[in-house]
Amino acid sequence: MTKLLIYGFLIYLLYKLVFNVVLPVRNGVKTVRQNMEEMQRKMAEAQGQNANYSGFTNQNAAKAAPKSNQDSEKKDTDYIDFEELK
Repeated sequence: MTKLLIYGFLIYLLYKLVFNVVLPVRNGVKTVRQNMEEMQRKMAEAQGQNANYSGFTNQNAAKAAPKSNQDSEKKDTDYIDFEELK
């Protein structure tokens, strides 16, 4: 009779352990994993969008760069050297 009570108590403890600890932890891990995958997917989309925008701005910068070089050459020719008076 005591063996039956001990086995029953152990089965009850195992039941409580599984349903109060193991399953909630498993569900929490599953939820966190899904959230992480969703965040990674959103970050990948944002990186793709940023790559498109940065390519657009780089093209504009490449077109504007020769113009700024021409301006600097023009400024170099307009520069007058002078000596500082003491």
